[in-house]
Amino acid sequence: MYDSGLGGLSVWRAVRAALPAWPITYLADQAYCPYGQRSRDEIIARALKVGHYLASQGATLLVVACNTATTAAITAMREEFSLPIVGIEPAIKPAAAMSRTGRIAVLATEYTLASDRVKTLLDAHAGDVDVLRRAGHGWVEQVEAGELSGERTRALVRRVVEPLLTENIDHIALGCTHYPFLAPLIREVTGDAIQLYDPAEAIARRVCDLLRQHGRDSQGDSHYRFISTADGNDMGLRLPRLIGHSYPVESVPLD
Repeated sequence: MYDSGLGGLSVWRAVRAALPAWPITYLADQAYCPYGQRSRDEIIARALKVGHYLASQGATLLVVACNTATTAAITAMREEFSLPIVGIEPAIKPAAAMSRTGRIAVLATEYTLASDRVKTLLDAHAGDVDVLRRAGHGWVEQVEAGELSGERTRALVRRVVEPLLTENIDHIALGCTHYPFLAPLIREVTGDAIQLYDPAEAIARRVCDLLRQHGRDSQGDSHYRFISTADGNDMGLRLPRLIGHSYPVESVPLD
């Protein structure tokens, strides 16, 4: 499993819950995080480098637990590798399908929101629904720093979410894997009237399906490995807060 940083741990939690007996290697490309400010060519180059490294470590399936990396690089990765690859995308389809007001919001990085992939999702699944696209400026950085509930984080969340309350939306699709860690702060603003959609459980179901299709129903070894392309000390400090448990973190520069 791979993300630009720690946001993909929201997907890791869902996959671990669905496959408690499977070993999972999680790599955070923290040396290059955040991806949202990088060019498409940079993101593709990093994704291929990470993919080759994880394949060399024995990966049998690869989860790209990063919306920006999926948007920019999953086509190139599927052309490069024979491994099954699961990507992630904003949950526009279910949010639009369930909307009663005909207005929803998508929260993601600027890169993801401006991508052709999001345009395709909107054209395919939101033809009769108004979709407000909003970037969570500074949200990724706050999650990377482990600042999930401080006043600065709360202010950054309110700045984006509060104006949506006057827009008659009834669903919010989360389009960045970092953002589910800020769901409690989002709900502080929205209350229970607006439904949040996190695609992590759908990704976990897809992983289970692919493993069954490839004849790998059970593994019997719940070993978890965590890798950072930067100094792993910071990631090690964040794990208890983000996934409720501490693990050793390896530092593996991929330059």
